[in-house]
Amino acid sequence: MDERLFAALASWLEHRAVVLASVVAAQGATPRRRGSRMLVTAASSLGSIGGGLAEARVLDAARGLLESTSTQASIEIDLGGGAQSAGVCGGRMRIALRRWSTQDLERARAIRDLLAGGDRVVLGADDLGAPGVEDLARPDVRLLIVGAGHCGAALCELAARLEFDIHVFDARGECLEQPAFASAHTHAGDVGVLGSLLEGRRDVQAVLLNRDFHADVAALEVLCARPPRFLGMLGSRRRIGEVRKALPGCREVLRGLVAPVGLDIDAETPHEIAVSILAQLIAERRHY
Repeated sequence: MDERLFAALASWLEHRAVVLASVVAAQGATPRRRGSRMLVTAASSLGSIGGGLAEARVLDAARGLLESTSTQASIEIDLGGGAQSAGVCGGRMRIALRRWSTQDLERARAIRDLLAGGDRVVLGADDLGAPGVEDLARPDVRLLIVGAGHCGAALCELAARLEFDIHVFDARGECLEQPAFASAHTHAGDVGVLGSLLEGRRDVQAVLLNRDFHADVAALEVLCARPPRFLGMLGSRRRIGEVRKALPGCREVLRGLVAPVGLDIDAETPHEIAVSILAQLIAERRHY
């Protein structure tokens, strides 16, 4: 979310002041954890710090800050179930509010560009509007989909809503012309292009959804030279075993291969399979 959020911040600041609301502390059961952020303008917002009455109070406080001469404020959200609390979850959250204006445009663009380049960015107290607090803004994880068949198309469609930097490879260029891949970066031709997609500092989650055994082997020969953070492959257990046997030189890397990829939810259709894979990818990237 940080990559999209700071790109929007840099764009919006060209026309209006914007409040950055950040969860800087969370205890007990809360809807969002530390590091969750949202943007608030006088008429709109982007992102979420949890929804419900808690978020409504944050929106009111942020818009109050926009009308004031101050640049920062904070709001405590009590979810303990009392008369003045915002919920009954049982936890507490502290939200820092920082009003950004046109004089902050250069900093917003710098953060945007660093995240777009795959770098993490330390957000200081002045960025957050929280004295003594630092946080880390993270670029989107790259989702590398290898195979542009039915499952690859379904995975790309659903992942487009989940803040991934999506790249799709298939040797067959005509397969990449489907509408499902319109929002992704697509690559056709020689499988060696996969190596360039593993370069840089951005975390990569690679999922093999190829149509045949030979395509799996060719892709894994490239991916094993520079293993991504997550490597998963779809297929029957027999096929997976045959792929492993065909790559004796990759045995050590393939110990970490998640195959068959996806949570076991008895998925059958392409979109059900995509849901099972995305649930696993989300769980994995929470630890990055």
